[in-house]
Amino acid sequence: MSVQFYIILNEHAGSGHAGTLWPQIKERLDAASVSYQLVVSEYPRHTLLLSEQFAKQLPDSPHQDWVVLAVGGDGTLHEAINGLTTIKRTHPIPVAYLPIGSGNDFARGAGLSLDWHQALNQIIHCTHVTNYDIGTYNETIKQERGVFTNNLGIGFDAAIISQANQSKAKIWLNKHHLGSLSYLASALSVYYNQTGFTLTVHVGNQRDMFPHAFLVTTTNHPYFGGGVGIAPGATIDDHQLHLVVIEKPNFFKLVWLALRLVFKRHLTSKAVHYYQASKVHLTVPAIEYGQLDGEEMGGRFFDVYVGVTQYPFWFDITL
Repeated sequence: MSVQFYIILNEHAGSGHAGTLWPQIKERLDAASVSYQLVVSEYPRHTLLLSEQFAKQLPDSPHQDWVVLAVGGDGTLHEAINGLTTIKRTHPIPVAYLPIGSGNDFARGAGLSLDWHQALNQIIHCTHVTNYDIGTYNETIKQERGVFTNNLGIGFDAAIISQANQSKAKIWLNKHHLGSLSYLASALSVYYNQTGFTLTVHVGNQRDMFPHAFLVTTTNHPYFGGGVGIAPGATIDDHQLHLVVIEKPNFFKLVWLALRLVFKRHLTSKAVHYYQASKVHLTVPAIEYGQLDGEEMGGRFFDVYVGVTQYPFWFDITL
């Protein structure tokens, strides 16, 4: 099947790495005689607007041959899919993703190559869509709803992202492929300032309360934070959400948990609580940071219903 690509380029992804690479990407596309239309995302949430506008103007027919290709990081993909799903379509527009961000967790979870040359081959030589799981959320307090490809986090990981994004060193570190250091520095600072908070988890007829929740991550696949395997058994086609709740440990236990996390044995710890379900309801009656696919939600109370659905993607991991 021959397709055309509506390319949304986020030049700022990976602290400008995507913009630097674009001439090489364009050369590869032109050499392969790929048909495409290019638009450039210029500011936060611009990708969401561009993909939404494209979904509005493209006829909702079963035989359209367009694919939206997000060139950037997980945040770029997040905005692209949220824009595409804002418009109710009987025939959703497939999405592809060239991972050139600082985290690229969805690529890891999907089996898409982290080398952009190979990932581009997996996209332009693909011949069919594949439906993969994505998360859905409905936050009732601020009346926000949307989708996520990686995870929805409350507490520790979200506070790290917020602090790291405000760090002046982050851009320099990302340019030198040391972005994880900015998160490590932020993690130590956040640990000392983050207190445990009350969390209620509703799964089916079960209700669990945690008075000292510290990290709360609902994930669609194994990874968060740039390759950390928070839910080792998760896959993007198991039609399940994977919820990990960690209660606040003392510093030595935190180090111990971090080591167990490296070896993917953290889920057996008494401080770690693990759920698998197609629907989860989370309530937090305190102001805590939240994040979606590494994008800040800000500090807020939470009453959020999380679910799972499927969306068509255009890449072939067997190539």
